[in-house]
Amino acid sequence: NGNGGNVFEYLEIRTITDEEISHMDRIYSGVEWGFFPDPFAYIRLAYDHARETIYLLDELYVNKWSNAKTGQWIIDKGYTDYEITCDSAEPKSINDYRDMGIPARGAIKGAGSIEYSFKWLQVRKIVIDPTRTPNAYQEFVNYEYERDKDGNVISGYPDEGNHLVDAVRYSLEKFWSRRGNNA
Repeated sequence: NGNGGNVFEYLEIRTITDEEISHMDRIYSGVEWGFFPDPFAYIRLAYDHARETIYLLDELYVNKWSNAKTGQWIIDKGYTDYEITCDSAEPKSINDYRDMGIPARGAIKGAGSIEYSFKWLQVRKIVIDPTRTPNAYQEFVNYEYERDKDGNVISGYPDEGNHLVDAVRYSLEKFWSRRGNNA
């Protein structure tokens, strides 16, 4: 955004081709539960560990959809091929997905997990195709640190406008939660 308050600096905005995706084999998914006014947010991504690059491949960002409807979308897209890490705040919703045959599990949250996962994401390149993931594009590009009344950046991460950002954090939890994994 150019004013020094952006959280994510290593964004690459470009087309991700089907050919490129056909060679990706490290696929991860995440869910941030929502209904209204907060949206339900699902992200499917690939992570190239060697190059520390995340590719955002597909999303679902909707209001007022039931678990059955979002789950059916996941099934119809064929996205039950990999485990989906979901916000653990809604165990009933995770169980709804499991009952549908979706390989869902709750994210493991703990003290400092928000800050650590954000710091981990901030030092990786995130490739975003605005056509494939328009809402993730908006969130990552526009997500900024809060400011005090004088316009100075305040440390900490605002809990708004970050539904797909959270879904990305959950999907990559197995990487950023490892001990000794430098952020």
